[in-house]
Amino acid sequence: MLHGKTIILGVSSSIAAYKACEVVSQLKKLGADVWVTMTKESANLVSPLTFRTLSGNPVIQNLFSEELSNIPVPHISLTQKADLMVIAPCGANILGKLAGGIADDALTTMFLASKAKKVLAPAMNSKMWKNPIVFQNVEKLKVSGYLFIGPEEGMLACGDEDIGRMSEPADIVKNIISLLIPNQDLAGRHILVTAGRTQEAIDPVRYISNRSSGKMGYALARAARERGASVTLVSGPSNTNAPLDIKPVKVESAGGMLEAVLDYYNNADALIMAAAVSDYIPTVVNKKRKLKKNKNNLTLELKPATDILKQVSIQKGRKGRILVGFALETDNLIKNAQKKLKAKDLDLIVANDNSTFDADSIKYSILHRGGEVENFPLQPKNTAAHTIIDRTATLF
Repeated sequence: MLHGKTIILGVSSSIAAYKACEVVSQLKKLGADVWVTMTKESANLVSPLTFRTLSGNPVIQNLFSEELSNIPVPHISLTQKADLMVIAPCGANILGKLAGGIADDALTTMFLASKAKKVLAPAMNSKMWKNPIVFQNVEKLKVSGYLFIGPEEGMLACGDEDIGRMSEPADIVKNIISLLIPNQDLAGRHILVTAGRTQEAIDPVRYISNRSSGKMGYALARAARERGASVTLVSGPSNTNAPLDIKPVKVESAGGMLEAVLDYYNNADALIMAAAVSDYIPTVVNKKRKLKKNKNNLTLELKPATDILKQVSIQKGRKGRILVGFALETDNLIKNAQKKLKAKDLDLIVANDNSTFDADSIKYSILHRGGEVENFPLQPKNTAAHTIIDRTATLF
């Protein structure tokens, strides 16, 4: 979800510093490049080695450290590529320094040198948070464009029940996502996506299949999730990693995929059928014994597999749901895709040839029910996924 995003996380001296470990962990799982900068005092609470291990990057405590010798002017070069700057936890001392324009350590120097969006997650005793000077600093920083998450009410380190707790890591990460990926136009929608290929057994060790990697379907699931949708991903075999918080419903055969789609279809607002489902399956499967090799030719009898999109329309009915299909063709691309669009009663169909079948990019066309055809140049599948989701979203 945050692939390609660079986030600099500042950690100041607060007992809540341990929560920053979870923030880093979640951001890394979402694909972000995370750099941690710590105050000298915060290193007494959480070891820099912990953050280095979690982030995979050097921890910045001293801008003149030999560990940063290969990064020219780190407080400039690193902050220039940052998409977001966060301090969690942010203590009263750091609030005062930032409000006063003081840059006397690595953390404050980097934050004052950056033009990126800045987020602060305060954590301190309630008496400090309610201090009029701290209040003035907070208001001054808000005017300067700093964004605040929290603090929350709850049990404080001293035992008091009051305001001052740092917001939970999950809430901080959720806010970071909304700042970096602001378009949440699919919030409240449920998108059902199929991906990968199907494998049809011949015997216990052999099967027939195709070369689909599942990359396009997984990119679609990721794009829909990034834009706020609840996503169910039904996946045949694929080596592609699923987006965070999407646990694929794994299937193997065309029959298994049909069953899973029918299970989830009733709760979906749209079905995007990106999986490469076998067109033919063996008539007879030797379930217990491997077919032995001999000198004679082997003849496999195949029968048509169930057309999942067509079966969904017949068995469950459209019920106002949007149906999006894919057509991979080696010849007469648009003409054959138009036939499928009509035969399967689809709203949209994405047509592509086999030149980018297992690649990270795709050259494709989108055909609309009304007859419009949009042609797109070669582009990353993640980019194509958002375009396809754009067209789907206009139909709600």
